[in-house]
Amino acid sequence: MSVIINDYHDTRSLCLYFNISAKQCQTFNNVFDNLIKFVILNKDMQKNIFPKEKIAIMPSTPDGVVVKNVTKKHNKLVVDDKYKYQKNWFVRSFQFIFYHFIAKPVFFLYGKIGLGIKVHGKKKLKNIKGGAITVSNHVHCVDFMIAAAFVKRFRRSHIVSQKQNFDVPYVGKLMTAFGVMPLPDTVKASMNFYSQITTYLKKNRFVHIFPEGSMWPYYNKLRPLKSGAFHFASKNNVPVIPYVIVFRQTKGLRRIVKKRPKLGVYICDPIYPDLTKGIRERNDELRDRTQEAMQKVLDEHPSYEYYHYITREEYEIMKKSPQ
Repeated sequence: MSVIINDYHDTRSLCLYFNISAKQCQTFNNVFDNLIKFVILNKDMQKNIFPKEKIAIMPSTPDGVVVKNVTKKHNKLVVDDKYKYQKNWFVRSFQFIFYHFIAKPVFFLYGKIGLGIKVHGKKKLKNIKGGAITVSNHVHCVDFMIAAAFVKRFRRSHIVSQKQNFDVPYVGKLMTAFGVMPLPDTVKASMNFYSQITTYLKKNRFVHIFPEGSMWPYYNKLRPLKSGAFHFASKNNVPVIPYVIVFRQTKGLRRIVKKRPKLGVYICDPIYPDLTKGIRERNDELRDRTQEAMQKVLDEHPSYEYYHYITREEYEIMKKSPQ
């Protein structure tokens, strides 16, 4: 049983509600990650709160509510107009070696053995000679590695991530070594960010973006897609390649060792922008076509419901009703 709540505005109230001490909160970068780990590990809490169901509270806004950081103070990453996405030759050489000969093999093995990932439709990537924008639903804490581990050999895929993920001790360093791109802080910094994505696409690389925004763990439906990723595809005349992540129920002997569901990845056909239309109309159409293609996959291959998501209103009613 697991309870996930990510809709509290007040950090202190959230910690008090779950009886989480400040010291325990310092382990993770934000309260949401802390709650996932804490509730899953705390068996007494699991027995007292909804003992028969896996419950996840839907955020009140489509993209969730950001809560204040409760970690120890440390040097946070600043992504301004002076931030260098393109590192010097020494760092780039290290990133190349780390990415292709360490990270990708480890991610591939972990994906196959640890998560039971099965990829469908890899042949659809063979005819993509130039750059591309890849997108996927954001439903797992390591779904970013799918974009890197299961593409063509020596084809580089740059993942775009929220800046606060780089503030997590050790994880931030690992993400930098892997070549993950943090989102910019300001409008002025955005120009630098846009320019770097264009550079990567011209170098025939992939850029992976999560157009849903924040992660909803094990969510088995598709949320509305934002337009940012499709702007890059339209402006640079490159295709959008949707990946759809679905969950499969764990069965047989594997369930004894690992009860969490296995992952399936369906690669859709590339979707090209219609250059006969204006830029805004082109972006919207590309986004809508991508949403339809991804939804079609989920309709044909329903994702297993490991967490049952409910609304905040439903949760309040459940709290008041007798157990």
